[in-house]
Amino acid sequence: MISPVPLARWWREPWWARISLTLIVAAFVVLTCWNLARGGDFSFYEASARSMSQSWHALFFGAFDPDATVTLDKLSGFAVPQALSIRLFGMSISAIALPQVVEGAVTVVACAVLALRWGGRGAGLVAAAAAASTPIFVSMFAHPMEDGLLTMALAVALVWWQRAILTSTWWPLVLCALFIGVGFQAKMMAAWFLLPALIAGTLAATEGWRRGPVRAGALTCAAVVASVAWITIVALVPAGSRPYVDGSTNDDVFAMVFGYNGLDRFVPGAVPGSVGAPTSVGGLGATLAAIGHALTTHAPASSGGSPTLTKLLELPLVTQIGWLYPAALAGIALGIWRHRPRRGRPLARASATRSPLVVVAAVWFATAAAVLTLAHVPHTAYVAALGVPMVLLVVVAWVEGVRLLRSARTSVRLVLPAVVVVQSIWWAVLIAEARLPEVLLIPAVAVGAVGLAIGAVAALSPPAALPRVRCVAPAALAVALLCLPIATSLQVIDDARDGSGGDAYVGVTARGGHPDETFTVSAPAPWGGSPQMSPAVAQIVQAAREHGGGANGLPLFVTDSWALSSQVIDATGASVLTDGGYSGHVPVFTTEELDQMVRSGRARLFVVASGAPEGDPVRRVATGPGCHEVDDWNFSQAKEGGEVDKVTGATLYACTSG
Repeated sequence: MISPVPLARWWREPWWARISLTLIVAAFVVLTCWNLARGGDFSFYEASARSMSQSWHALFFGAFDPDATVTLDKLSGFAVPQALSIRLFGMSISAIALPQVVEGAVTVVACAVLALRWGGRGAGLVAAAAAASTPIFVSMFAHPMEDGLLTMALAVALVWWQRAILTSTWWPLVLCALFIGVGFQAKMMAAWFLLPALIAGTLAATEGWRRGPVRAGALTCAAVVASVAWITIVALVPAGSRPYVDGSTNDDVFAMVFGYNGLDRFVPGAVPGSVGAPTSVGGLGATLAAIGHALTTHAPASSGGSPTLTKLLELPLVTQIGWLYPAALAGIALGIWRHRPRRGRPLARASATRSPLVVVAAVWFATAAAVLTLAHVPHTAYVAALGVPMVLLVVVAWVEGVRLLRSARTSVRLVLPAVVVVQSIWWAVLIAEARLPEVLLIPAVAVGAVGLAIGAVAALSPPAALPRVRCVAPAALAVALLCLPIATSLQVIDDARDGSGGDAYVGVTARGGHPDETFTVSAPAPWGGSPQMSPAVAQIVQAAREHGGGANGLPLFVTDSWALSSQVIDATGASVLTDGGYSGHVPVFTTEELDQMVRSGRARLFVVASGAPEGDPVRRVATGPGCHEVDDWNFSQAKEGGEVDKVTGATLYACTSG
């Protein structure tokens, strides 16, 4: 491995650099907290966080309901900080979202640390500013989403990997692997996007044909072990002592993780026991043929994130992550050119310490882009996987461009201004699609133009001329690079433009919006907010309580609809047992088990969703002997004219034991 070098520390930097970093992080926190109490989350995950906050048993297994009868349809590590926050601060929308704000701040600082060690304090500040102004980050970290913990964990993992490379020590690699494992608990195999990059970077940083593969292999094995340790424990726990695993038809956590949430998204049926595995013929060949057809058929990303080669260049994804694509690509080119080995000359020490991070950022960016292109992307938050490597590549472009400003050749000095010009051309395309409000767009364009002009003057003048202009040129060009992402991110102070926990985005809508929608600064709402039930669900809850639901340790009711039960758990914390899981096809309860619960008096009320199939266990029990439809509801509110607003879409049944 390379020779040890002193590690840069932010607390050793000048006071103005530390204050600048603090202000960047503070501005990011202000943006993410501006509408924190209005954000909300997808009720399915929000309900799980509340359930996990009420029971250590539910917390450990990541249960959906307080009685821990079924898990989420994915690993719930991302919800652990949310559950602990609810336990500490009480149930509110802000309490659920607060951990993501912390995760976002840690991600910004991690990018600053990586860049500081790589290129100095200027690089660190540019990295922090780029991360803090990445639109998808500003929205995603303001809402309770699994992508927040994933992004933070991988950024921190890279910090420890970089320390291992710079100090030639082993123990930081262990911490790197542990944080990859944390990312796996947040979003499963998405955490492994970083592994190919770390392998490539470790090989590039290690001298000797044996030591490199040994270190890369050890890191990979440790990361895999850290990732699967918890699901292995769950698999070893007897089925009767833990919740049923959603996302699987055979109560198999490995089928849920690697099938339902993994390989089945590329090759349906690849993992037996996962929900949705097809039983018809076709197999791998048919799946690959379908993917090939999709890749050669143009279908915009806005149609649902179908796999197309241009998905990451289209709405709604491109305006959330793509403002700095040209600078990131320039960073790859400049980083490889600058730190390439030269024939007959050993690699300079500076290049030897810098090139591994360039390799990691480039491979990580390419890996994430390739997977997102091939996979279905139902939520814009998925593109956050490109955020950290893109920030690092932009820093590479800026640092190498600033270095070239000192060249004696005018054409070389113009490299960084040329990157900004290419960015401007790309922005001209995105501005029309993003529909940025003029109140943000015009100042951003003006500031960017001034920054570019200063950089161009410095590049066109001789190295010894205009010392003051040349002194401010690097900062001016950095501002010119980031002016449009900053303007885009500022839209989140309008609560109509800051996305949601189900679909994080910045802008009018996820699909581009309408030109008549205006930008309005919302009043700050950093704390508070209560999850709400729809009027229909609230009526069901009232009726269930009037008929004894939730009394004497009984569940409020048993249902076959998570869409209904999640609202109840989220808003009230009441115990609601749910069959079918997220997909509706998970056999959490059998008909015999539900019959036994009725006979023993452990369940009395059932809510059957309209359209439930005849074979649905909840429907079969609720419509069987000893049960009757509850039709004497006493509503607390009535429609104008005295008519009762009866709930549609679900039916409440009461069953008697014996």
